[in-house]
Amino acid sequence: MRRQFYLSVFLLAASLSSPLASLGQATAEPAAPSVAEAAPAPDFRPATLFKLGTGFTRGLTIGGFMGTAIPIVAGVERQVAPAWSAYGNVSSGWRIGARTAAPERGTRAAYITELGLDLGVRHYYNKEKRQAAGRASGPMVGNYVALQATTSFTPYYAPKLYHEVSALSVLWGTQHRLGGHGLLDAYVGPGIETRRLGMRRHDGLSVRPHLQVGIKLSLVR
Repeated sequence: MRRQFYLSVFLLAASLSSPLASLGQATAEPAAPSVAEAAPAPDFRPATLFKLGTGFTRGLTIGGFMGTAIPIVAGVERQVAPAWSAYGNVSSGWRIGARTAAPERGTRAAYITELGLDLGVRHYYNKEKRQAAGRASGPMVGNYVALQATTSFTPYYAPKLYHEVSALSVLWGTQHRLGGHGLLDAYVGPGIETRRLGMRRHDGLSVRPHLQVGIKLSLVR
């Protein structure tokens, strides 16, 4: 009699557990599609800009000892993240109507009045707001902040180069495309510089505040 009682209890428990297991599986199954619904992250494809331009920038001189010179700036900017880029520029000032200097020393005045090098990193901000407002917001377009290191040389008498100044600056700027192959880049920012006190190495260096200002128009590819 006792065996029949235990057997009845076992069969009753088995019959009740089967629907509960099925209910648990049915309840757990809807959670699986949530993984499939997650959209995959878009692939990041970095862009590169090659620039050749001029404007109100280092290398521009009007009159004075070095004469009048027009700046030519060649640069490259590489996108390293959706809102970040790294860049480098080589700048030069080309004298208009160069004249011979110090002929008694057998030297020539340089046609290039300045050579410079920039290296920096930029962060383009408020890109979502620009997109929401319907404004241009492609790669390396819009407002940015940058950290830039600069050094420049002056060839007073060819072919010698004299180190003139090195600077580290924090810049605020804005960069925009002009048509298919044009680019406007305007920037300003403070920094600190070391400047040579004379053309001889033992003349020493001075440390002083630095201001970087520029407006460049470039052709890009």
